[in-house]
Amino acid sequence: MRSMTGFGRAEEYSNELNCGFRVEISSINKKQFELKLNIPRELSPLEIELRTFVAERLARGSISLRVELILHNETQFHSVDFSRAVLLLKAAYKFQQEHGLPGEITISDILAIPDAAVIQNADLAGESVGAFLKEVISAAIDRLVEMREREGENLKQDILARLADMERIVGEIEPLAAKLPELQAQKLYKRLKELELLPDAGDDRLLREAVIFGDKLDVTEEITRLRSHFANFRNIAEDPVSAIGRSLDFMIQEIFRECNTLGNKAASTEISPKIVILKTELEKIREQVQNIE
Repeated sequence: MRSMTGFGRAEEYSNELNCGFRVEISSINKKQFELKLNIPRELSPLEIELRTFVAERLARGSISLRVELILHNETQFHSVDFSRAVLLLKAAYKFQQEHGLPGEITISDILAIPDAAVIQNADLAGESVGAFLKEVISAAIDRLVEMREREGENLKQDILARLADMERIVGEIEPLAAKLPELQAQKLYKRLKELELLPDAGDDRLLREAVIFGDKLDVTEEITRLRSHFANFRNIAEDPVSAIGRSLDFMIQEIFRECNTLGNKAASTEISPKIVILKTELEKIREQVQNIE
């Protein structure tokens, strides 16, 4: 089980490639996978490939990935494109001559124009650089996953402890619910006696009504399904597969449905407070599951 909250960082330099990368990756909970990618412009051709690479490692969460380029020998990698500046300068001289304008154009004037001089890096989108970048990203993801797993283990212990409390409470409800049909039948006989409406001894209508009423109060199926859901939930939580959040969320919905039915059918002064506790614990579990990958 993994949490969706975590952070990872990695930095590595390749002497062979004369470049390196500093990578930071963080994640918070989100139902779907979402990647916010911040990479240098010269790595833009690799964007789709990097998105696919990260998606293969992380199934859910809002992910932020930042890549910073490290260059030690900048003369090998940097060049400056002044082609735009040349065009602007020629156009400015022509305009000055045509209109007879005074003044001189300085280098400061040229460099003040946006994108007049563009710093260019060597091609960093090649296979070797791309493979090296993936290695660094993978190392950062490894650290992110480690943090997610530590947090996920803490969440699992809390969730399973609450699940055990719910199982205990259901065990307390079962014998109380088993007595309900008889207690309700006794109340019915008592009420009829008070109203002097008891039927003849040979009249089996009251018996049939008591049986039907008893069936409506029988919660054996609900308790059986609850225990089955608890077992399935526990099995999913113990599964080594990382992306189990959606499955756990589905099981919570099923457990809530049975708790609701149980509360409606077995309403009594003894059982109703226990149903409230069941739903309270289940809501706490639901909140925790929202942060599980």
